[in-house]
Amino acid sequence: MLARIHWIGTWAALLLAVGHIFMTTRMYADLSVPALWFAGTGLGVFAVGLLNLLALRTPTGLGRGLALASNVMTTVLMALLYWLHPAGQVLFGLVLFALLTLCALAGLAGARSGAEAGA
Repeated sequence: MLARIHWIGTWAALLLAVGHIFMTTRMYADLSVPALWFAGTGLGVFAVGLLNLLALRTPTGLGRGLALASNVMTTVLMALLYWLHPAGQVLFGLVLFALLTLCALAGLAGARSGAEAGA
């Protein structure tokens, strides 16, 4: 069940990132430093989504560890952002990445217990 939630959450994160990058053109009239920072945040969220996809497609300890670390950092970033800017889309990102963190943690724990059982 958690694996399915992880897949859905991963695709949601990738779609959120694409939407975020697309919104740069709607929120900023010209190319500026704030516009590039906004688009860069979308690229960062996209990279986190790709790390989750990597962890799901090739479930190695390194891939799962990278996904977990990036999910934790993104969850902390979203929590700080929500504290400063309590908006619905930020809350969505916070809940999404907290859920992805739990899924990655469960996947990593499952991989370790499976490796210990096989040893």
